[in-house]
Formats: sequence, C-alpha cells, structure tokens
Amino acid sequence: MIAALFLAAAAAAAADPTYVVERVVRLGGEVRRTSVFRNGVAVVVREKVGEEKRVLRQSLNEIELQVLTQIVDESYPDLTRFGNVGQSPVEGMVDLRLAPLGREPLIVRFPLTGVQVLGAARIGQALDGLEARMTGPGGIREDLRDWQPHVGDWLELEDARVGQVIEVLPVGPGLLVRVEIGTGPASIFVSDGELRRITVRRIKK
Repeated sequence: MIAALFLAAAAAAAADPTYVVERVVRLGGEVRRTSVFRNGVAVVVREKVGEEKRVLRQSLNEIELQVLTQIVDESYPDLTRFGNVGQSPVEGMVDLRLAPLGREPLIVRFPLTGVQVLGAARIGQALDGLEARMTGPGGIREDLRDWQPHVGDWLELEDARVGQVIEVLPVGPGLLVRVEIGTGPASIFVSDGELRRITVRRIKK
C-alpha cells in the first residue's frame, strides 16, 4: 500500500527557491540534506548532535543537471495529486522539496519506510545515486574551510593514505598538527591550513 504523503505548497510570499530539488532526511538524531541548485551545484550536508557539520559540494556537468531536472519535471504532476496537508517535520520523515522553473514550489513529506509513489521513488533513486558518488570512496572533497583539526580525527589524504590526528599544538595564529599515517609509526607535522589542503575528507573509524 502506498505510504501516506503530505503535500504543502510553499507560501506565495516566500522567496523563490534556488534549488531544483532538495531532500531532507531525519533519522537517529542525524539530519542529511541533499540539494541540487539551478546553477548546477550539488550539496550534501550532514548534521548530528555532538558532531561537526559536514558539507560536500560538487558541480554537475550540463547533462547531469539536465537529466535530474527532467526527472523532477516529469515527477512533479504525480506528486501534486496528493492532499494539501501541512505537517511539521519529525524523526523518521523525509522532506522532498521541488522547485522546477515555472512551477509552484512544493514540499512532499512521507515516512522514511514504506512504499513511495512513482514520482517520489524516481527522484529518490536519482538523489541516492548522486549522494553515493559524492560520499563514497574516491568521491569528491569535503568542504573543510571551517574545520578545526581535533585529536582522534581520521582523514583520507589526497595521496590515498589514511591518517589520524594525534597531536594539535597552537603556534602563533595557527596550529601545528601531527598526523600518524596508517597504523604508525610514521607521522607528519603540518600546519592546519596545509592539512586542509591535503585532506580529501574526514572518515569514521
């Protein structure tokens, strides 16, 4: 049986969204937002209580953006058939936000588990594939401009090595960071700025 869907039209006075599609998933205290903007930039943001926010950005090529935009356009009519019911986002729910050019922005909310209507399933499949490419091994760089290294952080470096931050020392206006490579005993000392440059992403161990 098709899971219950809730559709909320964006307020007329609200600013026109800059995204084509955006999905927000709330589960286990984590909020994961995957957005594709009209300028072709895709962004994945992960936020969890007690952890630093993680942001990945990638520019899609013209064909990738065109394909995803077409999926949203084709799925839009399927989703507008559901009732106009407002509901506050809650744990275990998915917000699917659509804003194709020339159409009224929509927010479709549905349970994370359960069978989805075809339109939501098509968009979800496309976003799953995009997110997997961005977050998987060999994916794009994490946006680390605002990251401050902490002892215990595990990192994937641009030369494919894995390292762990084992020491952080204040030096003048910056930091001197010691990173143990692999399981040791080799380690390197770098500034926090240089570490941001050579780090592809943080990883969990």
